[in-house]
Amino acid sequence: MIAVISFTDPRETALISERENYVRSKHLELVNKLAREVRVYDVMRDLGKYESKLFGISKMKEVKEAIKLIRSSDVHGVILGLWHWTEPNLVIELAKATSLPLLLYTSDDPEWAGTTCVSAVGASLWESSLNPNMIKHYRVKGNVKKVVKWARGIEAAGKLKDSLLLLWGGTYALGMEHLMDDLSALKAIVGDFLIEDQYVLIRRAEEILAKDRERVEKFVNELTSKTEVVFDGKMLTEESLKKEVALYLAAKDRISELSKSRRVGGVSIKCQPEISEIYGVDPCLIPAFLPFPKDLEGVKEIVPTVCEGDIKGLITSTLLYYISGRPPLFGDLKYLGEGYFVLANCGASSVYYAALSEDLDSNLRKLRIAPQCQGRGGGAVTYRTPSALMTVARLIRVRRKYYMQVMVAETLTISREFEDKLKWGKTWPHTLFKLNIDGELFLNAVGSNHFSAVPGDYLEELRYACEVMGLKLVRLDEENSIKSFLDEVKRGA
Repeated sequence: MIAVISFTDPRETALISERENYVRSKHLELVNKLAREVRVYDVMRDLGKYESKLFGISKMKEVKEAIKLIRSSDVHGVILGLWHWTEPNLVIELAKATSLPLLLYTSDDPEWAGTTCVSAVGASLWESSLNPNMIKHYRVKGNVKKVVKWARGIEAAGKLKDSLLLLWGGTYALGMEHLMDDLSALKAIVGDFLIEDQYVLIRRAEEILAKDRERVEKFVNELTSKTEVVFDGKMLTEESLKKEVALYLAAKDRISELSKSRRVGGVSIKCQPEISEIYGVDPCLIPAFLPFPKDLEGVKEIVPTVCEGDIKGLITSTLLYYISGRPPLFGDLKYLGEGYFVLANCGASSVYYAALSEDLDSNLRKLRIAPQCQGRGGGAVTYRTPSALMTVARLIRVRRKYYMQVMVAETLTISREFEDKLKWGKTWPHTLFKLNIDGELFLNAVGSNHFSAVPGDYLEELRYACEVMGLKLVRLDEENSIKSFLDEVKRGA
């Protein structure tokens, strides 16, 4: 939630009525516009200021009351309405006590001294520098769209700080060192981590198959009636599909159980080799259905899901979801061609990307469940992502320093010629992205074979979130940004 609070001049001037009416109207206008896009806490309402002669905060006593309200609420950032003039020490007290990200806002109106107030308060915050957010505050004049982007980014970073990330099977898979991390250090930006063995899911799945088989069969019947399922009698059989469904239901039930006491921000399922080879079924329906607001049992929470114990991938996917509200895509950098690259997860990613639709049936009509090409049994979720503009991102680490690599790219329609060339992983979901920079430079800069993405341009929101989290942002769609990053890596900076 983002708090909005407005200040005013304690002096009772000749224009006091006009001034306070102006401050009140501008505050309410900002609150109403923001509330359409983000969660807003109107501090002035709880202070009873709408009925007050002086609408804006003008006394230290009022600041103290506002601090208590903000501290007792789920607030992740504060927007300061500085519409005419206030004494900067009032703002300093609030900024010092709350220690939250700050945005100084005023309207673009020459009739009042908003610009004077923003510059005076901003300079005072720098002069005091009592916490990092005083130094890193933002100043915006008359641009609500920019304020919305800031609010989304700050809110997303705050939600991540409050969230539990769940790792089934821990980390890492297939000897991929870059999927590991320092969990203690990451708690500076993530609420907490819970590592559970995959046996938690396997045992629950077996119990569901034994005691509630009707639930599984109903899910399977719904699935086979709404999408194409290609049974081959070897890899994908009716029994292996039922086990896949049971694993998904076990995962959903476990998340629901944990969510009673803590927000589960996202999950990782490490299937290789413990589930896919030893248990013998690929759990691909978990990353297919968890990151979607509905499944064949009804409405549910969107839960960002990644594979292989990828901690940084899980943080990236969760952050993108908190910023956009949309199910995140997760996949491997499978191929880099001339002017394009392909992301394809090894069995499944969110079913949302089959049709880019919030309607489950629309997506199911565009995908099929086909035999996997790895593991001992099970099906992969096959689709080709339609054309869209997407934000692609990846948290990486070099010499213990974190960077967020990001680009905004178009997805392209996969041609029949490209489709005919696919062999390994043909039944996986594929997304083709346009690449507008040199491919060799791109390949030298990427910090992982895994990426996350969401539809839309959320570059600015991600930039604000990264700044408050202390992450350096690298543009993978700008050659100068890539070259600067590579120079820094080589220098050991």
